[in-house]
Amino acid sequence: MTVVMATIQEALSAALAHHQAGRLAEAAALYHAVLDAVPGHADASHLLGVVHLQSGQPDRAAALIRTAIQASHRVADYHDNLGSALKALGRHEEAVAAHRQAIRLRPEFAQALYNLGNALEALGRLEEAATAFRQAAARRPGYAKARFNLGNVLAALDRRADADDAYRAAITDDPAFVEAHANRGSLLLALERPADAAAALARALALRPDHAPALANRAAALLALGKPDAAERAARHAVASRPELADALLRLAEIRQRAGRLDAAASTYAAALAWNPALAQAHANLALVRQTQGLLDAAEAGNRRALALDPGLADVRSNLAYLRLFRPGVTLAAVLEAHRAWDAAHGAPHRGRWAKPGRSTAAVAAAKGPLTVAILSGDFRRHPAGLFALRTVEALPAQDIRLLLYANQTEADDVTARFRKAAARWIPVAGLPDGEVAARIRHDRPDILIDLAGHNARGRPGVFARKPAPLQVAWAGYMATTGLAAMDALVADRHHVPDGMEAFYAERVLRMPDAFIAFEPPGDGEALPLTQPPSLSGGPVTFGSFNILTKLNDAVLAAWAAILGRLPGSRLLMKTKALSCPVTAALWRGRLAAAGIEPDRVTMVGGSSSLDHMRHCGSVDVALDPFPFSGSTTTLETLWMGVPVVTLPGETFSSRHSLAFLTVAGVEGCIAADPADYVERAVAWASAPQRLADLRRTLRARMAAGPLCDGGRLAAALAADLRALQSSAARRS
Repeated sequence: MTVVMATIQEALSAALAHHQAGRLAEAAALYHAVLDAVPGHADASHLLGVVHLQSGQPDRAAALIRTAIQASHRVADYHDNLGSALKALGRHEEAVAAHRQAIRLRPEFAQALYNLGNALEALGRLEEAATAFRQAAARRPGYAKARFNLGNVLAALDRRADADDAYRAAITDDPAFVEAHANRGSLLLALERPADAAAALARALALRPDHAPALANRAAALLALGKPDAAERAARHAVASRPELADALLRLAEIRQRAGRLDAAASTYAAALAWNPALAQAHANLALVRQTQGLLDAAEAGNRRALALDPGLADVRSNLAYLRLFRPGVTLAAVLEAHRAWDAAHGAPHRGRWAKPGRSTAAVAAAKGPLTVAILSGDFRRHPAGLFALRTVEALPAQDIRLLLYANQTEADDVTARFRKAAARWIPVAGLPDGEVAARIRHDRPDILIDLAGHNARGRPGVFARKPAPLQVAWAGYMATTGLAAMDALVADRHHVPDGMEAFYAERVLRMPDAFIAFEPPGDGEALPLTQPPSLSGGPVTFGSFNILTKLNDAVLAAWAAILGRLPGSRLLMKTKALSCPVTAALWRGRLAAAGIEPDRVTMVGGSSSLDHMRHCGSVDVALDPFPFSGSTTTLETLWMGVPVVTLPGETFSSRHSLAFLTVAGVEGCIAADPADYVERAVAWASAPQRLADLRRTLRARMAAGPLCDGGRLAAALAADLRALQSSAARRS
């Protein structure tokens, strides 16, 4: 095709009409014709470059647009589209420079600012990208895409409240913006606002019913709202819509995992990994399933694979440290090493930015008035960590302590109400990033900040690593050193941390006079009446285990087999939530059989209500504690039902729970020196029915009246130690 000079403008106009209508081949032919007639024609070179960019040929696009710029270098559109071509080529720094030149030529150029934001985001320069998107939106009212991308960048910066504002602004500009609704729903889910998330995702799905990410996130929201069946339907729909979408498979697996369908969850995580073997979160979640099933080697391997793929997964490194506590032969030195590894990777980067207190520690110590103590926990509810702390926390205000409770949870129950009543202030922080939680605490200026979770689920070690309070103390919710250089003290007792073991803790050890917690008994006497031991009611001698499967190992099973071998006709009751999964129960029947325990001598029971669980605790003659990770809540609950717990403590904190509680409760004859002694003590208890009956008749009253349930006594000791800790810090400052 040839074009004479008189018709150049007509040809360009015709080409533009084709271009704008999406007829790229026709447009390209006319642009070429113009260039044949006028080589180097700036507009034709530029627009032909845009056609190549839209056709997925950014290299040819960049060359043509550069030709246009050589001919006419002061046209902003040329530089902006050159930037887009360079970004498509992965040359992001050059793209930024090109977009900036476009903006210098035309400062009001909203499209160039938007494109600059995209290039900066690709470089990871998120703050600069946010500024560019804000400026683009300011220059073009109703610019929904700019506000949407601003929301994405702010979410990546963990500025979630600001991100929500940006998404809502994008939706105001364009109510039919599906991705804005979907991404806002995902953000609200991360903020632990499941009802709001479900509503936002429902709006996205009304616009596009097969939007798989929205379906997957709606499944998670419905699960959080206590609607597991609807959640599974949504997750299945997501998988059907996009079977290759990892998030859809992950959500479906999480729903099955939460429902106790461990084998189905494992299969679904495996399906996600079949699509994408480099999916770190799937490896980590599958590791949690294996951990719940008591398969420690598989759990550790999965966690290590996840960390190899993404070294920034702090919760996975926490899990690795936690798993060390279950390993036979574990030492305090090994525990400290594992937890310091977390601090080296995730805590050390914050040390140079530890906040300086607003007042000197000396001034705080000298000031009159109550001591302000903050507690951060996700377990201000019916959860072992919450129940361990409840009675003591309720008694702390009487010790002239002002409590600030930072709740990393959205659930509430009767225990939550009691915590809130004890608090001077209740501050919800669920869903907020670590940096924002730390900033809130720093602003509130507590004298001391207490951690009730450590590296457990809902723990926020990333908050404590930032040291938002001048003094920080670990207590009740985690059964080892935290390993954090930022943690000043650990609440313990002489039973959990005997004299001479302080070197194996990153924290200063505060020893309470009895146990380091005060037990909140479940139910009441009428709901949980004491019953006769089964061996005194005409039944067989029955041993019981009520601990998670993670705590069991070959040495424990061998000891159990020896005990049952010594008492023909005796039985074993195993009760824990994971046994609700038939495949998991079958796995453990096989392991027991391999250890020499006939399957027909074992009764397995899965999850149940707390009162039903307690009744099962009372249905055995003798409870068998695992080792090296002892029972804690399970031991206290079993003792409350009048049942002795035979235990084999080691040197670690987590191996000595039963030793501590038995000692404080005054129960003798249960603490073994080695596996053989463990067998002998279990057999001795089972062979003394009158002794069992006497313990069952008297133990509950002794516990209720003694220090093990005395929150006031523990609160007085804890308050005194916290003040001494503060005074000691003041002397050093």
